[in-house]
Amino acid sequence: MPEPAPQPRPFDSSFVLDLPSAGSPSIRPGDGAVAYVLTSVDPETLASESRVEGVPFGGGVARRLTEGPRDASPRWSPDGGTLAFLRREEDEPAQVWLRPANGGEATALTSLRGGVAEFAWSPDGATLYCTSDVDPDALPASEEREPPVPGVREVHEIYYRGDTIGWRGRTSRQIFAVPAGAGRARRLTRGDFQHRALAVSPDGAMLAFASDRSRRRHERAPWGAELCVMPAGGGRVQRFARDVVAVGGIAWRPGRAAGAEQIAFVGAPEDNTWQRYLYLLDLASGECRRLTDDSIDPQTGFFPIAPAPPLVWREGRILFLADAKGSSGIYAVTPSGEVEAMRSRRELIGGLDATAEGDRLAFVASSPRAAPQVRTLDLRTARGRAVTRIGTDYLAAHPPGRTERFRVRRAGESIEARLVHPPNFDASRRYPLVLEIHGGPNAFHGDGFSALHQVLAGAGFIVLAVNPRGSSSYGADFTAQVFEDWGGEDYLDLLAAVDAACRRPYVDEQRLGLHGYSYGGYMSNWIVGHDERFRAAVIGAPVTNLVSMYGQTDIAVSFGERQWGGLPQENFDHYVERSPLTYADRVTTPVLLLHGEDDIRVPISQSEELYVALKRRGKTVEFARFPGCSHLFLRGGHAALRKEYYDRAVAWLQRWLMP
Repeated sequence: MPEPAPQPRPFDSSFVLDLPSAGSPSIRPGDGAVAYVLTSVDPETLASESRVEGVPFGGGVARRLTEGPRDASPRWSPDGGTLAFLRREEDEPAQVWLRPANGGEATALTSLRGGVAEFAWSPDGATLYCTSDVDPDALPASEEREPPVPGVREVHEIYYRGDTIGWRGRTSRQIFAVPAGAGRARRLTRGDFQHRALAVSPDGAMLAFASDRSRRRHERAPWGAELCVMPAGGGRVQRFARDVVAVGGIAWRPGRAAGAEQIAFVGAPEDNTWQRYLYLLDLASGECRRLTDDSIDPQTGFFPIAPAPPLVWREGRILFLADAKGSSGIYAVTPSGEVEAMRSRRELIGGLDATAEGDRLAFVASSPRAAPQVRTLDLRTARGRAVTRIGTDYLAAHPPGRTERFRVRRAGESIEARLVHPPNFDASRRYPLVLEIHGGPNAFHGDGFSALHQVLAGAGFIVLAVNPRGSSSYGADFTAQVFEDWGGEDYLDLLAAVDAACRRPYVDEQRLGLHGYSYGGYMSNWIVGHDERFRAAVIGAPVTNLVSMYGQTDIAVSFGERQWGGLPQENFDHYVERSPLTYADRVTTPVLLLHGEDDIRVPISQSEELYVALKRRGKTVEFARFPGCSHLFLRGGHAALRKEYYDRAVAWLQRWLMP
């Protein structure tokens, strides 16, 4: 007799080790083959590995294009004959490598001391433009040695370090030109400026990029960058649209004569960088027009770990990715501002690429029960398909739970929420509920695959994910309502959704738990200081004390002053009143604190302050510290530590909600 089929198992933390992911698609000119990055975990070392694979545009067998184990950012040359990608060898910064499309060994193109952060091909394929970090205080390589005593680090600016980046000091990110054949890299930019989001003009004569050259640049985080243009060979840098910052996703309009160039780009007004728009710049006149409204939120990536998806010109329209009401889609806009949804479903999309003609697209999409896959779309025929099946075997063996959307009306707003059910959901049973709070606060719970939600659901919890006031993708006004009101209307929105969920017969209102990370950690901490209903809380990387946080985070000026209400010295009472630490004496909920020791965005001292305050008062609290982990380690840190985070969170919630 044949062996019986194995029984499905709950979705759990094993996904960290066994569920690969795909990203960064790049379409080859000509045949449309798609190169993409496949990321997995080495089963022996538990280290993350990444390599580039390729698949035909219409689907088929994927083949390995690079060997890894730390390869990223593939980009085909304009003639399709060469694949460029970033490779980071052990203990060395990433460099550009080249591999012939017809096979053969990959070879290193660059050897820049500061590595390469990003790159772009020239239209003729003769040059690659890249950004690299330059430290003016570094010794010449020939004199570099390990000092007997670590040197003193001087700090001169507010933004002197960054999460996942570490110490910056006076390091600047400069633009270099590198011949694609052979030759030395030539530095094109100078000064203590940062540069990113490179885009070469169709004739190869000009280079557009994002750079913050304002007098306030040393106070602002990297997303303060404006649109700049200079000759491709170097020279005078022109700044445009100086009231638009957070620039990314830059694209020159093809077919324009010299002197009539236009550039499309994504950016945001300086007073609200959490709502982005698509703009069109006329280079000759300097006129810049906004083409989109706030019904959609064009994507600009997530600095420094995810670059902005490119914009694509096709038949006089600009194609771009944008978020809207918890989903994302592919949109097109004309120079006059007429917007059309080209693909709008209940899914999340990232990593768009297109052929030069803009008629064939590749992107990565996921839905609540389907992990991210590379998909292609032929706009000539409107035919689209998934061309990878990454992780489908794992999901078949660990089926995800179903997601249900609902809305709650409160104080003039319609608040969207999602319930994620356990895989073997039985409506006749009663389940404990975990309120899972997103970060940001200007992020959102979306219609994509959430491994965290599925881990909690797989452990037997109903998961409630709410987009309260302050969440993005619902318009500028909705997003801005959280400014200077952390712990106010956002808190009440969350509790209203909890009340609505508890009215369902299968939710046990006596077994409520919390999980939140970053701003979600702040809000989890705020809730347990103001509401005694919750029997357990897992609080990850929380902001607990706004006063001390202002002086510790890497984004105090650009983020903190807008979110919390100016300088703490000028608004001290408000800072204290909206700090969860102020209410530590009221906490009755058992608390588990989880925090990375190398977190610069929300330093671990924020958890240390809360831990001591709770422990000193005899509260039930435990504290787990994750060595070597930044604020974003759950997105790409060491697999063993990521798995440990999920295991500890689940165990704590089960301990108190499933006795």
